[in-house]
Amino acid sequence: MSRSFRFAIPVLTALMGLGAGSIHSPPVAAAQSTQLVMSDGSGSSEHRSTALDRGRYAVVIDLDTNILHFKQGDLTLWSAPIGTGTGFRMEGDERAWDFDTPRGIYNVQFKELNPAWIAPDWFYVENGLPVPPPDSKERYFPGGLGDAAVYIGHDLAIHGTDKPELLGQRVSHGCIRLANKYAMRLFHNVQIGTEVIIIGGEHVERKVVTPDEMRSTFEPDPDKPAPVDPVVEAWKAMDLDDLLDELDTELWLGGVEPEESRWPEVASILLERGLTDEPEALRALLGRAGDLPSRRLEREYSTFLADAYARGTRRTLEILSRMDERERELAADAIVEATLGLYAGPIDSPTIPWPTRRIPRVSLEESEVHGWTALGQAEQEYRSNWQAD
Repeated sequence: MSRSFRFAIPVLTALMGLGAGSIHSPPVAAAQSTQLVMSDGSGSSEHRSTALDRGRYAVVIDLDTNILHFKQGDLTLWSAPIGTGTGFRMEGDERAWDFDTPRGIYNVQFKELNPAWIAPDWFYVENGLPVPPPDSKERYFPGGLGDAAVYIGHDLAIHGTDKPELLGQRVSHGCIRLANKYAMRLFHNVQIGTEVIIIGGEHVERKVVTPDEMRSTFEPDPDKPAPVDPVVEAWKAMDLDDLLDELDTELWLGGVEPEESRWPEVASILLERGLTDEPEALRALLGRAGDLPSRRLEREYSTFLADAYARGTRRTLEILSRMDERERELAADAIVEATLGLYAGPIDSPTIPWPTRRIPRVSLEESEVHGWTALGQAEQEYRSNWQAD
């Protein structure tokens, strides 16, 4: 939840520190998904990933290890501990709720920064509070899902938490919790349609609990403040030149010691600046597309550029148009490859999200034409390579 948010009800502070989940519907249908065995042999599941089989990007959530993996094909780009559903069944006087994280193949439905939480009925039953009407403002809690959320189904999300010390366990009401820095990283990595595979969990303990027992399970200290990273706070306060120096340092480190590098956090700060009041920050991110120290880093970095284009299409086109031809070509290639790599369906599907489809050629401003043309050329090359395969 947001570090500046204060809940009016003390018990809500305690519960929301755990992150928020809900009861869930069955997984939404995924295009042409079949039986899955993880390509690297990890985890256990009866599903198969269409996206990973095609060498695309996908998110894999392992309920046995409580680890999230962001992958491209058989390459794991990063991993992080998560909190998942307890598996408990809470029985109130008249109703019951199952707090498990469902297995299956999902697709990203939408994503959100600083998301609000709409408290469901179980929250009030669990805490011995009157249940308000469904449309009551009492249910609305800004910042209740951490810094970012990726929604993958009805009432099912991967979201941040201000209690990272509880991660790596089955502690949620069903949703998947990540430390805020990883929730932000995932937010930039994925797009609508990206495949999410939830595996494992066959041996999660099932037991019936009362509301009082549920409330006392993994209850955090309500007086413990949310963690604040002084390094990140210092980065946020830097001017653009100094922050770009930090990015270059972290990118270099990412090429030699990927687990030690914090380049995604620096890139996230720059990306948000670039999409709001500092376009030169976005220009700098785009300009580094062809100058990265490893293929692995390049694969993830390009998802940040795809996110910039998806969320700030016109601004990105204007900046691409002002870049020199070679830089523009490299950035356009990265955007196209990542955008299509985040799509799980077949390349010849009519729904494939070609970047130029975001804005018709006839709607372009003169300042956007060169960028749009570069994307079109990158798309044509992508089609040619696919046909050759």
